[in-house]
Amino acid sequence: MDALKKTVLSGPESSGKSWLSEKLALHFKAEYIPEYARIYLQKHGTSYDEDIVLQIAQEHQKFQQQGMARAQNKVFLDTDMVNFRVWFWVAFGKTDPWIEKAIEEESDHRYLVLYPDLPWEEDPLREHPEERQYLFERHLSEVVSLGRPYRVIRGYGEQRLSNAIEATMDLWSSPKAH
Repeated sequence: MDALKKTVLSGPESSGKSWLSEKLALHFKAEYIPEYARIYLQKHGTSYDEDIVLQIAQEHQKFQQQGMARAQNKVFLDTDMVNFRVWFWVAFGKTDPWIEKAIEEESDHRYLVLYPDLPWEEDPLREHPEERQYLFERHLSEVVSLGRPYRVIRGYGEQRLSNAIEATMDLWSSPKAH
């Protein structure tokens, strides 16, 4: 049996990560692991500090591992620890050692980094409508600096999905970045 193929959707708020990761999982008959931070914040409220973000990251890791245990050979992750590094940096101007160690453990992730070319959708959990381009560049920079394979996804609706399907197949067949 091949190793589990882990594809992460990364990028700024309102770039379609949740929608696209679900669609890709359906297309490829794969496991889908939603963004745990959204689940947590919807349940506990939108206020957070460093300790809460770290707690969410730790619970995200457990949640992600449970989902991967169910996966057969492919899994689509709606974010991973790279997202927590960006969130921590944007919110607090630094990162956390636990998050850094967790990122090292995710070295087999491949990335679809979503360009913010979709219209902004209001959501009480979203904070940065004017910083989407900066956040895209930050996510992309993080993935590049880690040397992980990635593709940038653009487009709207079914075209975005088609682009992501093609990019996913390319990532799975060729581990080279960009």
